[in-house]
Amino acid sequence: MNERRSVVAAAIAVSTFALGFVVAATSLSIDDFWLSLASARQIFGGAPLEHAVELNWIPFQPGALNPQWGAQLIFGLPGSTAGALAINALLIGGGLAVLAVRVRRRATPEATAIAMLLAIAVLSPHLLARAQSFSIFLLPVALLLLEMRPARWQLLPVAYAVLMAAWANLHGAFVIGQLAAVGALAGAAYASWRRPERSRGELLMLAATVVAAFVAPLLNPAGIGLYAYAYAQPGLDVVREISIEWQPAWPWIPVATLFWVYLLLLVPGRIRRGWGVGVRDSLLLAALAVFAATSLRQIPWFVIAAAPLLAQDIGAALAAAPMLRRSIGTVPRLLRGRSLVALTVVALALAVLLQPLRTALPQNVGRVTPDAPVQIADELATRIPDGAVERVLNEQVWGGYLAYELGDRIEIAMDGRLEIRDRATWAGYFDLLHGEGSPAEELARQGVRYAALHPSRTELRKKLQDAGWQAIVSSDQGVLLAAP
Repeated sequence: MNERRSVVAAAIAVSTFALGFVVAATSLSIDDFWLSLASARQIFGGAPLEHAVELNWIPFQPGALNPQWGAQLIFGLPGSTAGALAINALLIGGGLAVLAVRVRRRATPEATAIAMLLAIAVLSPHLLARAQSFSIFLLPVALLLLEMRPARWQLLPVAYAVLMAAWANLHGAFVIGQLAAVGALAGAAYASWRRPERSRGELLMLAATVVAAFVAPLLNPAGIGLYAYAYAQPGLDVVREISIEWQPAWPWIPVATLFWVYLLLLVPGRIRRGWGVGVRDSLLLAALAVFAATSLRQIPWFVIAAAPLLAQDIGAALAAAPMLRRSIGTVPRLLRGRSLVALTVVALALAVLLQPLRTALPQNVGRVTPDAPVQIADELATRIPDGAVERVLNEQVWGGYLAYELGDRIEIAMDGRLEIRDRATWAGYFDLLHGEGSPAEELARQGVRYAALHPSRTELRKKLQDAGWQAIVSSDQGVLLAAP
């Protein structure tokens, strides 16, 4: 009977570990990933790292920043797609591992396994190959630092300053780290107010940490200008209108549905355990829940912050239901303690070693370029000789891949850097893609000789072909037209 009971907990733990490995090792690359690699190549070639890298023939706003320059250089350092994917796998796997440490500190192994399985399931659509992976790793580290034991408080401001300085040069989500520090300080201030006899050491250290969280990010090439970018981007109308991931998390959107289910799972615990959350966690989770509800891209931060609380709720529910707890059993020793640490290290190593294999396998197996215009890029590579430069009208979501694959041989029209162009520029670009006006004449004026389009661009395709453009690639994936 005991052996039978333990199967459930073992199955949950194994499923959690396996899902985490699969998500980290097989993360899909999106155009932001290819754009990072293309930008890194230009920076290594001498382009200024603090400004948006010039890859396009459609101009962007003067002085536009390149806030992810650090992530671009790290991804580009290995000099290969496989190397960049290996770094991404380490970031995602490492982030999940640190998150598991935080969860385990608050709950039993059984509750930890269940909570992590739910968290990874909700996070999985967001765990892609992109610069955001740095924040997937750094946010759990930041939250773990803020949970330091009193004996180590004196190390917190320095450690947090180093983390925030690095984070600010890697990805714009460093502002979530600032929010977490403010929440921790507010929680300590409230506790000090309720119990004046408590030591003020924690309050002082957290106050110093908040100062560090806001000062350290200034150590970046753009200085205080980075704050204008990081705080303004989520609210920019042009970003929200163009990018799906910056739009509200309506419950009927599949990715958002997972978030709302996850959020609702926290409700029974609040009812059963009173509120059961300190001021620090309450403020942080409330803010992140609002962010997630108003923007799909913000969902991971809420899930990462809320996972330990969900684990506590699950642990309390199991403790209150002895029969259920016995039916689930216990997590085997192999998946706990030092054995689990060793298995995690092995899994991370395997995830890294898998990346060269992924790039060598056929696309339907390796899944490295699931949405990229591979055939179009190959055709352009055969037509544009080394040393020549051609301008291409492209779908915005293909810009990074085309720039990476063809390098200095092409100038793309647009890419995923939405915030570096104003509304009028984007409107003109989309009018062109919709075939409004005289697109052939406009492209001739701009010196554009190729158009890489989605098959749905029927109006533009018709007008260009009527003007003598020839379709040299035509498939379900995309169409490549060449000027006469």
